[in-house]
Amino acid sequence: MNKDNTQDNEQKSQLLYETFFCPNPDNDFVDPNYTYKPSICKFRPITDQQIQRTITKLTLHKAPGPNRISNIVFIKCANLLIHFLGHIFCTTFHLGIYPEEWKKSSTIVLCKPS
Repeated sequence: MNKDNTQDNEQKSQLLYETFFCPNPDNDFVDPNYTYKPSICKFRPITDQQIQRTITKLTLHKAPGPNRISNIVFIKCANLLIHFLGHIFCTTFHLGIYPEEWKKSSTIVLCKPS
């Protein structure tokens, strides 16, 4: 498809799809029997101070993620949330579970004037 000659929405959506969603490789080149070396760093649980620092770096007016929680909630309610977020993160590491919902994101492509 020629990206300079896309005319209708169907062609545009196909072009966006091809641009942002590459096909899966034929061979993943990962040896399923590979043994990884032990970690050189000792794992340390996330601290409340690390969560606080991360919250202070959030941008105020960003679009919310799939959970629809805006950054303003974390910024304005940090003192109430940090302790609970810490427990959630530490439990996630302790159990070795990364919730499927955390793996999802939305990418919005904006057309900028040229």
